[in-house]
Amino acid sequence: MNMKEKFKEYQMPAESVEDFLDRYYKPDRFRGRGDDYAQTLIESHQSDLEQNGYDIISHHDSITGRIVAYYEP
Repeated sequence: MNMKEKFKEYQMPAESVEDFLDRYYKPDRFRGRGDDYAQTLIESHQSDLEQNGYDIISHHDSITGRIVAYYEP
C-alpha cells in the first residue's frame, strides 16, 4: 500500500486545504499565531497536497487528537 492510500482511513470532509485547516487544526496553533503564519501554513499544506495527492494534520496539531487527512473532493 502506498502512502497516499494509507491515510485514506483518516480522511475528513473539507472543501479546500484552508477549510481543512480551519476545521481540524488547533486554532491557537493556526490562526492564533497571526495572519502571516496562517497564510504560510496554508501554502505549505497546499504544496503538500499538490505534491503528494493528500495532506495531513498530525495528532499533535489536530483538534481530534489523532491524525487527520485531506483529499481533494
